Amino acid sequence: MSTTEIYGFKADGYAEFIGETQNAWRGAMAVWTALEEKYLGLLPSSIDANHSYSRLMSVFNTEKDTQAIWDLARDERLTDSERIVLKSTFDYQLFESKDVDKVVSAYKTFDADANCDTTLKEQAEIIEQNKDRYIAFGFNQTSVNSAFWTEDRNTCECEYCEHCKEDYYNINTESDHFYLSVDIDEEKKP
Repeated sequence: MSTTEIYGFKADGYAEFIGETQNAWRGAMAVWTALEEKYLGLLPSSIDANHSYSRLMSVFNTEKDTQAIWDLARDERLTDSERIVLKSTFDYQLFESKDVDKVVSAYKTFDADANCDTTLKEQAEIIEQNKDRYIAFGFNQTSVNSAFWTEDRNTCECEYCEHCKEDYYNINTESDHFYLSVDIDEEKKP
């Protein structure tokens, strides 16, 4: 079964796998689908007028359709919790340890308010348990692909030797990541 993988970044900047939640469909996909249904509505079917379809789970999926979901991150209709949760599902997105309480609160609020089954509470627990050990946190939203932070960067044949660690993503020396802004009020200012 696929998982949502959670990574911590140590003071030396290197990524480290710290936990996972079962069934990645209950992670980012559940968040995206819930927000799509709430704010965008499903798309009408061109084949059957009695049916509609999700932008994400349709054979008719286009980049424009899915971009509408990602664009919700700037939509003022979203609550602060929804915005934080949505942004945290984006590729290469990290949040700093100083923001753990806000992110965890957003996860718990979203999970309680959303009309779907998510792993957000489980993810929040893993993050809370590790908040004092790491300077930042990030995700691989589905284990079906390789983890950008670690596995797909590993050029060594073994598992987790010192050489492998050097292949892992380092937030102190690399710049492909970006940080989640949890200060929503500041973010809304022009």
